[in-house]
Amino acid sequence: MSAATGDTPPESEAEAGAAARPPELISGLATEGVRPELDELDALSAEEIVRLMCADVFRVPEALAAAAPSLAAAVDTIVDRLASGGRLIYVGAGTAGRVGMLDAAEAGPTFNSPPGQIVAVLAGGSGAFVSAVENLEDDVAAGVAAMGELAVSPADVVVGISASGRTPYVLGALAAANAAGASTVGVACNAASPLSEAAGIAIEVLVGPEIVAGSTRLNAGSAQKAVLNILSTASMIRLGKTYGNLMVDLRATNDKLRDRAARIVVAVTGASVEEALAALERSRWRPKVAIVLLARGLDPVAAEELVVRSGGRLRTALEAPAPEVDLPSTRRRPRAPRRLGVAAAVVGGALVRGDVEIEEGRVVAVGLPGGGVGIAAPGLIDLQVNGYAGVAALTGSLEELEAMSEALLRTGVIAFQPTLVTAEPAQSIQALARLERLRRPSPRRARVLGVHLEGPFLSPKRPGIHPLELLRPPDEALLSALLAAGPVTMVTLAPELPGALALIAVCRRRGVVVSLGHTAASAAEAEAGFAAGARAVTHLFNAMPPLAARVPGLAAVALARDDVAIQLIADGTHVSDPMIRLAFAAAGRRCSLVSDVLSAGGSAEATARLGDVRVAVHEGSARRADGTIAGALAALPVGLAHLVGMGFPLEEAVQAVTERPARILGGGGGRLLPGCPADLVVLDDAGLVERVVLAGREVERA
Repeated sequence: MSAATGDTPPESEAEAGAAARPPELISGLATEGVRPELDELDALSAEEIVRLMCADVFRVPEALAAAAPSLAAAVDTIVDRLASGGRLIYVGAGTAGRVGMLDAAEAGPTFNSPPGQIVAVLAGGSGAFVSAVENLEDDVAAGVAAMGELAVSPADVVVGISASGRTPYVLGALAAANAAGASTVGVACNAASPLSEAAGIAIEVLVGPEIVAGSTRLNAGSAQKAVLNILSTASMIRLGKTYGNLMVDLRATNDKLRDRAARIVVAVTGASVEEALAALERSRWRPKVAIVLLARGLDPVAAEELVVRSGGRLRTALEAPAPEVDLPSTRRRPRAPRRLGVAAAVVGGALVRGDVEIEEGRVVAVGLPGGGVGIAAPGLIDLQVNGYAGVAALTGSLEELEAMSEALLRTGVIAFQPTLVTAEPAQSIQALARLERLRRPSPRRARVLGVHLEGPFLSPKRPGIHPLELLRPPDEALLSALLAAGPVTMVTLAPELPGALALIAVCRRRGVVVSLGHTAASAAEAEAGFAAGARAVTHLFNAMPPLAARVPGLAAVALARDDVAIQLIADGTHVSDPMIRLAFAAAGRRCSLVSDVLSAGGSAEATARLGDVRVAVHEGSARRADGTIAGALAALPVGLAHLVGMGFPLEEAVQAVTERPARILGGGGGRLLPGCPADLVVLDDAGLVERVVLAGREVERA
């Protein structure tokens, strides 16, 4: 919806917040001002125009200096979010958006920032970088949708850039980011603008009227570029990407950068150029590792381990106590690069033909020539696992839970959220303590992302298999006790219960994702839950009212909003194929799959357990005596193959079980890109898992 239209209601709370601002006259903006002293600008000579512009550009550093406190506050916020695995996201239209794309593109090679850590969004997409599509800046809904496509979360920082401070596209994006709980920064060249009002941190660089009235690609554009340079560079410095003012984390991908890397190693260590080049060769052209190798007398493996233990900060690695040195006979040697031997890979949601190379547990190249079999994809991520291989997440011992996570890894699930159904609070607290211990990394197990509490704050009208007698009304004290007991990352609750909105606010402040489910909520009650901060819906269509023309309920609201993550069970039992198609047609980029698998999955049990509740397994499903479905028997790979069997493109189906669930929790992961961990699966054309690779090592599936 364009901000200029007045009859159609906004499509979301975020859009409503962006669109409900009073109009202002553009002519009243400082950046649109006409300077009377330049009435005869067109009559000046070339030399006079150039001298005038050279003098006028000094307005920029003065404006930057005045904004220094806000810049510093923004840098602190960005550093905090990036250090926790979040993203820095620039949003703009026209010149402002192009400036954001430029800064994001430059951060990777300069600071070796991980792929996807710094992202730029330009109204109109990347094509608008070279061919202006200026009318798109008026589209509030497009800005909201862009944040939905990126699955912006509380882990992220969104920087809106607008010279006027009133660009509707940017205001829509910032409103959506605020609604998602992200930190927000506004960069404007006018004082007290709507953008400054909407942003958590306002950076105002007041450069005044331009030499050519209204041409904000001049001083305003220069000021915006400088602001982004400061934000990204200062943040990277604080994150340890430099040593002094040397770019010790640069990617040496061409002759110039390799020469610079060698000079950096020489400057820090005092070694000769020849010694520096040899160290860089041994360190795979990573300056930090080469410097530690030379300065500490270590081999490449030990040098890299010391850099990693030092949090990637070279100064810390150089000043740390000397590491223990293994005997040569027992020292681990670097693993040589190897090919997966695949025909293609799913890379960033696209199918890329060619092989994949991995080295030292990471992907180093994709699209390599050579024949192969199968399609590489990121390892699967399941956000709803009640149990597996005969073990229930709520009641399993630590040893049983370890066996469960090993069994999940063999299916192709490399990370998951154990889900605790409603139980006595003491039992839930004990289970959370055990699951905290399960989070310790292991090369043999699927990684625990955190714990999903599915209850006890659920509707007695839609309890599913949850014991009615153990359901609780919303209770902040009980919620706080549960959150303090272990690594809770998601809570499912019913928004219509009295006090539920307050619990959503508590979770949002604590960085816990709230998903609405097991609910009889009306459309208005669902909207209130999302407005309060809920960001997802638990197993859409199950344990909630069905879709109806005049009583839409939670399912319709979730599908219609651009800021809600949709979770579905696609095991062929819980949701019919037409309803799955409907969900993906309405909200495809927001749809992800969960398994909701039970202890009976991957086992020969005749009964399934959800905590202390037991249900019968019959004809491929687990049901209570009254016919109520009680979770699933199929692990997540079955859902992936089911989507492919329905005709969904393989790359679309893969996104639904990898990157999209990872984004719901606000972290990275779920991607296959150079530099990412080699946590992968190899699929056949039907989407069936044939091989599993964790940290570059093949996992035995038998």
